[in-house]
Amino acid sequence: MVSRWVRTWDSWLLQPLLSMLAKAGVTPNMLTICSLICVVGAGVVVARGHLLAAGGLLLAGGFVDGIDSELARQTGLMTPFGGFLDSICDHCGDFAFSLGLLQLYLSARAETEIILVVVALFGSMLGSQVRSRAGMVGIETRDIGLVTRFERILLWTLGLFTAHLPIALWALAVLNNGAALQRVAHVVKHASGRQAVEATESVH
Repeated sequence: MVSRWVRTWDSWLLQPLLSMLAKAGVTPNMLTICSLICVVGAGVVVARGHLLAAGGLLLAGGFVDGIDSELARQTGLMTPFGGFLDSICDHCGDFAFSLGLLQLYLSARAETEIILVVVALFGSMLGSQVRSRAGMVGIETRDIGLVTRFERILLWTLGLFTAHLPIALWALAVLNNGAALQRVAHVVKHASGRQAVEATESVH
């Protein structure tokens, strides 16, 4: 995933910006809310057919979302509530932007694109649900899958800026659901391994 590579260098590259935000009293939760506002705004704008403006707002929202957790680590403000808020805002933002896309394509009566938006959104939500349920039984799936939210926003943004949004939607429909299936397979594999170990231990 692209996001894994980015995490190897973004800390030192963003250090000056993060220090400035911390000194200004900006908190990670503030950035999370700001990101949500940008992505919701992108959904409103894209629904009206302004693709470049939507791409700019989406890019801004994705960037802010990418640094809120890093700011939390840098300032020692990582909390369970912060993680909860970030997850909820991510889902609400993705849903709002998807609604904007649906409005855009409903107006144009573009049936294929409408289906792609719904399929891509389903894959995103399914992957998140699998991760949540797997975490409840102690199986981590955060780094499992072809795409994360970082890649989703990147594909949306590229599609908007290049006027090839349908191609981005095809990619997301495939990749989001592929990532969800990868997580399901990972959970099944680990759960089966645990059962085999437990069965062996019970025999002894």
